[in-house]
Amino acid sequence: MTSFYPHTTYAEDQPQAHQILYLHVIRAASMMGSAIGLLTAPASLAVSRYRHGTPFTSSTLIPQLLRHSGRGLIIGSFAGGLMTWGRMLGREEIEWQDRSWRLQENKGQVDTDKWIMGTSVAGAAAGLLATRRGAVPLGSGQAVLGGAGVGTASGVGYMIASFAREQKPA
Repeated sequence: MTSFYPHTTYAEDQPQAHQILYLHVIRAASMMGSAIGLLTAPASLAVSRYRHGTPFTSSTLIPQLLRHSGRGLIIGSFAGGLMTWGRMLGREEIEWQDRSWRLQENKGQVDTDKWIMGTSVAGAAAGLLATRRGAVPLGSGQAVLGGAGVGTASGVGYMIASFAREQKPA
């Protein structure tokens, strides 16, 4: 997403540095929030099974995964905005420009941005399709948000795989 902004030769000339940095941190925090949501959903079902005897099947797991990843997406996005604001409070413009310039120079970040754009759209479409077909007992909005969250969370795996690929000895 930050790769759609203009990128200059020198950090001092970087335009829209605030938007680039906010967008990057919000994207990264929403990715982690969604991934954490994917971990809490099975734990929530396990507790529910222990307390109430709720079955642990795909028909109970998938809606729970979508709910939790959607919540994680929203909470992570909000937290990312707050974190950026808090971290950069009182900083000089050149610091904003330098950080955003370095983000755009980082091939791994640019690739992750592109990966997440595609997977979040695909996840949102899959969530909507599953709801429309009656496969998931959620409202359309919740299913779309959850699907986007699952797609966004896939960025964690993509980043790990990319890092591992780069670290292989030649």
